[in-house]
This record gives sequence, structure tokens and C-alpha cells, in this order.
Amino acid sequence: MEEPNVKDFLPSATTEEAIKTEEIKFKRFKAPFKIKSLMAGQTLELQKEATTKIFNEKTRIYDSRLDQEKLTSLYVTESVVTPNLNSAELQKAYGTIGDPYGTLTHMLTAGEFAALVNAVMKLSGLDESNQDVIETVKN
Repeated sequence: MEEPNVKDFLPSATTEEAIKTEEIKFKRFKAPFKIKSLMAGQTLELQKEATTKIFNEKTRIYDSRLDQEKLTSLYVTESVVTPNLNSAELQKAYGTIGDPYGTLTHMLTAGEFAALVNAVMKLSGLDESNQDVIETVKN
């Protein structure tokens, strides 16, 4: 077997292929939603953002707590390409100025939102490891 060349792993050769996109059509909207997959580095950054450190007075140690709901919101808003959830016009129409995730939750029914979350997780390969995140959103 031939030894791999480092050039086979450079971003120009791999990153574009790794980021996948998918369209999800909801009957109520004229155009489909377009989502993109997340890279490992992005998911780690989002996990850090959704994690809080809490000081335990008894043990004098900081505990980390991951907010699953916040993590899901970060995954979804980072993945949605179309519509632009940061659009001032869209946010104004739904009364969610400065809140892209709120815009999304006001746009979609509970079933549509669950379908979108499932598609985002599946596209990024997170559907099996984050089954509890999906269940949290569904409930």
C-alpha cells in the first residue's frame, strides 16, 4: 500500500467535499430551506458556547454543564443557509429582532422544526450521537 501524501489532507482537497448541503421543502413556504453540514471544529466551538461553568461551594471545583437546548439552537442556526435568519426584514416580520433562532422557531410549526433539526443532525453526522438532543427538541 502506498503511503498517503500530505497534500491529500490539505483543506483545498477536502473541506469543500466535506461540507454537504441539502434542501428541505415545507409546504407553507414557496422556497425550500437550505442547510449545510457542520465541521467538527464548528461543533466543538458551539459546544463550548453552550457550556457553562458552575462553581461548587462544597467541593470548591468548577463543574461544566452543557445546555442541550442551547446547543441545538446553535447547531440549527449555524446550519441554516436559506433563509438568512439574520435578515432584518425577516426578523422584523416575525417580531424577533436580533434573534435568529427565535425567528426560526416563530416561522416553523413544531413538526417542521423537528424535521429541520433531524435533517441538520443527520447531514452533519450527529444523528446517532446526539439522539438525546433530538428528543429534547421533539418534547
